[in-house]
Amino acid sequence: MRIWHQGLVELAATPGYEEALRRHAAAVCHPETEVVLHGMPAGSFAETSPAEVARHAALTTLLTPTLLAHVLQAEQEGFDAVALAILQWVGLREARTLVDIPVVGYGEAAMHLACQLGHRFAIIAFNPDLLDFVEEQVVLSGLRHRMAPFQVMELDYPTVARGFLDPTPLVRAFEAAAQRALAAGAEVLIPGQMVFAEVLWQNGLHRVGEAPVVDALGACLKTAELLATLQRASGIRPARRGFFGARPPAAALARLLPRAER
Repeated sequence: MRIWHQGLVELAATPGYEEALRRHAAAVCHPETEVVLHGMPAGSFAETSPAEVARHAALTTLLTPTLLAHVLQAEQEGFDAVALAILQWVGLREARTLVDIPVVGYGEAAMHLACQLGHRFAIIAFNPDLLDFVEEQVVLSGLRHRMAPFQVMELDYPTVARGFLDPTPLVRAFEAAAQRALAAGAEVLIPGQMVFAEVLWQNGLHRVGEAPVVDALGACLKTAELLATLQRASGIRPARRGFFGARPPAAALARLLPRAER
């Protein structure tokens, strides 16, 4: 089985990140599953950062055509599933209308796993501007009553990006935010953004007191494995009805997607 992992960062721009992802994928996936890592094209963020781009609805939307093109490429190259390793639903629903292979979102998979581990989960992130976006997605998932208050760590993106070289500030900031989440009623903790979540996992931070810390990347990859297996064995495929299910005409897609990418 082959899974196309798609992140929202330039992998080479974060020292240690790509190798950490390889170790993580090897630890959680079946030995015969190949996870192929992909990030955004070089220069996507130029003098800014993924965290800064994610603060803005318009800029986030402009990333979607690239993600959709990658999902189409994954199916064309024979991948069995796509794992969108992104907290936000950037292109997730749209991608599912384009391909017949499973497309799994990091945030969605993490929330559904959290609901099997406890009654209320809290998402912990370092970018406060994601709050509105993430809360809207929790509501759309029908999980608002399972969500404890969103918590923000007091960190900037450069500190997060250096986390594989110096994890101490990040781990301490997460533990402080986790205590606030637990005091507000959370029972399960979700590290909300991929890079700092990976630093936590690589440093063995899987629990704060009696509260589990969700391995969101693991949830995303294992759900992709599960859905690909069920597709092979049971013929389960995405719904093809309604606005969020119907597959668009190939000719219209060929005309519009390249135009959107420019």
